[in-house]
Amino acid sequence: MSELIYKRPINLPRTGHELITCHYPLRLDTYSGCVHNCVYCYAKNLLERRGYWRTVRKADPKHVERLLEKYIDHRLDGDIGRTIRRRIPFRLGGLTDCFQKQEEEWGVTKQVIEILNRYEYPYLIVTKSPLVAEYTDVIESELAVIQVTITTLEEDLARSIEPGAPKPSDRLKALRCLSESGYFTTARFSPIIPRVNLKEAKRLLEAYSTAGARHVLVEFFRGTEKMLENVEKSTGIVLRATFVKNSYYYRFDLKRKIGIYKKLKTIANELGMSFSICSDGDPVPYYLNDTENCCGTDSVKNFKGVERVASALFNEAKLKGKVTIEDMEKYWTPAPEIFEKFWFRGEFERFVFGLKWNGNAYTLEINQVQDSRGVDNGETQ
Repeated sequence: MSELIYKRPINLPRTGHELITCHYPLRLDTYSGCVHNCVYCYAKNLLERRGYWRTVRKADPKHVERLLEKYIDHRLDGDIGRTIRRRIPFRLGGLTDCFQKQEEEWGVTKQVIEILNRYEYPYLIVTKSPLVAEYTDVIESELAVIQVTITTLEEDLARSIEPGAPKPSDRLKALRCLSESGYFTTARFSPIIPRVNLKEAKRLLEAYSTAGARHVLVEFFRGTEKMLENVEKSTGIVLRATFVKNSYYYRFDLKRKIGIYKKLKTIANELGMSFSICSDGDPVPYYLNDTENCCGTDSVKNFKGVERVASALFNEAKLKGKVTIEDMEKYWTPAPEIFEKFWFRGEFERFVFGLKWNGNAYTLEINQVQDSRGVDNGETQ
């Protein structure tokens, strides 16, 4: 069975924007490979090329505990060690779903959660599986935040774009059960794909609210040529003209996205839910977020004070108008060298909407932020 063991379950991303924009970049993946096989999945795109997708591998819980002990005791160091010793919450299901059907047989996620409970270590669960609702006797409400992704309410569409995932109706039942059990629950509208599921936005948010979600997190689809082809083939909808090729990925137009974000925020707030935007690599309009933490966990005890430099930079710029790197010294980042590289190349313009780099500092163009009304083509009706 050695070929089924996933040997690197604890990870921090080393490239890309996630270290800079994500509040919870520290991943603990109990499985590698995923039977949900969603056509839009970035992890599938990444792992399939390396031969690590079709066969689901499992982490060894004893190995996870040994690693955790070594990091906590300074026997292992580096960026991961420094992150763990700050008790930055682990993200379970960041790469592949931690509650996919193999969990019923192998129980790896359950064992790992029990380990984290013993260490009183906080964790964020991201899943499409209703199985998570059967773990209320294991998941500690004081330590856990749970995000359930529900991309569409249409069962036929779900079977097309998420062929191996549980039904949306079952996920909604799980979200309701978890909310009623006292967990901090977030509904993820991710990915938003114009012409595919955006037209359902209002019904989706109403369903989230009815199920008791306290927070809504939204994220637009971005994808490689192959990922875009996969979505087009599965839906029969030609999307190429809807997206713009930007470097490695096809992305939806930023101005139109901002208009849609504004409309979704209004709907979410009217339904009593807070709202935030998950970075998709385009500049994030942080001024639209209802919470400092884009996962919406500001009020959760063990998730407070987890800063991410992109959102912190926006807040500093909003206060001062101009921000130098010295102003950012009070904010922690797991990889300072990567932060500095992005900073001095002026790349925070790519992560924070309204920021401009002048070679020495970033300024916030308030007029650009305030006047950015965007465009909504009516799909969110």
